[in-house]
Amino acid sequence: MDLLDRFDRYLELPRDQAYNHYLDERNLKIFKGILVGIIALQVILGIINIADNVTFNVSLILTIINIVILVATRIVYKNYFNVHNIRRYIFIFLIFQLFLSIAIQMTYPHDPDDDTSETKTKPKNELVKTDTLKSNDLNIKVGGNDQSTFFQYILIFGIVVLIFRFSRIEIIQLFAIGAGVPLLAMIVFNTEFSADNTVPNLTMGVIFFIIAFAAERKRRKNFVEQYDFHYKKNHESIRMKKELNYAREIQLSMLPENDATMGEIEISALSLPASEVGGDYFDYFKISENEIGFFICDVSGHGVASGLMLSGLRSCMHLILEDNSNPKIVLEKLNRMIRKTQSRKMFVTAVFAIIDTEKDKCTLFNAGHLPPYKISGESQEIFKIKKHGIALGAMNNVESSGANNEVFFDFKKGDKLILYTDGVNEAMDNNKAEYGLDSLELYLNGSSGKNAKELLQGIMDDIKKFTKNSLQRDDLTLLIIQRN
Repeated sequence: MDLLDRFDRYLELPRDQAYNHYLDERNLKIFKGILVGIIALQVILGIINIADNVTFNVSLILTIINIVILVATRIVYKNYFNVHNIRRYIFIFLIFQLFLSIAIQMTYPHDPDDDTSETKTKPKNELVKTDTLKSNDLNIKVGGNDQSTFFQYILIFGIVVLIFRFSRIEIIQLFAIGAGVPLLAMIVFNTEFSADNTVPNLTMGVIFFIIAFAAERKRRKNFVEQYDFHYKKNHESIRMKKELNYAREIQLSMLPENDATMGEIEISALSLPASEVGGDYFDYFKISENEIGFFICDVSGHGVASGLMLSGLRSCMHLILEDNSNPKIVLEKLNRMIRKTQSRKMFVTAVFAIIDTEKDKCTLFNAGHLPPYKISGESQEIFKIKKHGIALGAMNNVESSGANNEVFFDFKKGDKLILYTDGVNEAMDNNKAEYGLDSLELYLNGSSGKNAKELLQGIMDDIKKFTKNSLQRDDLTLLIIQRN
């Protein structure tokens, strides 16, 4: 089976859901080709119509409309069709094409002279009405020919269920539609039953449906056997993966909203873990009526151990801020917590800043983290804040003896502060070349006038452009603060 190499993906889903996902992956590819085939068929039928009748007619107009719809559907295919909706759209498409095909057949121009003898003997069944509306060169005709071949559509539907991948219930539903609509059309249009046309089409259609039903049964049996085998074989790893995904959801729920406004301060942030559980964390706090605190950190490595450390850091941050909000003191207390609660050497780089909108000041302490950037709202100049202390957990103190790494600077209206983790500058392309701080600074210099949200989106787009969507190797967090 072609699904063996990809079975790990299916094991993450319940069995029935996994099977439907497998079917719809196939349907997504098949439907794209079917659209092209039907477009070609409709173009041929349109050409035949023009050759037969020379003039415009309702049947030709309907054919042209169908071609336009089909071409438009093919153009927007990637934007609107996916494995989650493809089955529903295929059903809608088939029903639409069925009714439209009947309408095209019913309105196809028919020359009454071709069946004069029949019309004399069976006037009641004559459906041929030739209404000609002439306006300059436009000649629209409404007519119909012998309509005893409606049951050709059950044959077509039988072929369709062989091509696509449907469940057994859906195959039965399509059989009911393929047989019911032609029968209804015969009753509505009072067409004569013709065994020569109906019986062969109906027989072949039923045969195709039986084959499709049997093939679906075998396909499902094979899938279920493979699913059960791999699930039993990889039960423990599947359980662990589910727990890690659950841990990821919990960790992401601990983060505040990405976009927020707190008084004069506008915040835009994003955190993307490289694995199920990340080692990055950001947060912001309302310290007082005029003060807002901002925190960003990066635990060495990423994974479960980093995630557990972050949970402790977050809890401690909220407890510490109840007693003290001085950035240096806050990080000193966090450092003591890390030193006391873990035996293995894990380091945490962090920045804690407090913006006072009343004093137009920002107080910032950097514990071994990457240098933040400040953008002046007045001059649009970029300032790199290089001063920093020691990473949390590395030493008993967060700064060397006699040093003072606490930074104070103006933060006025229009100013912006950019905090980030090394997932930004160390983002790599497929050749393992890093995005780097130079690229970040180059982008900031060219986009300093953008607001916080636009700036964040622009940086992310610039990183994606550089990496060409290669695999993310490290956790990436970006926090942009703007004063309005």
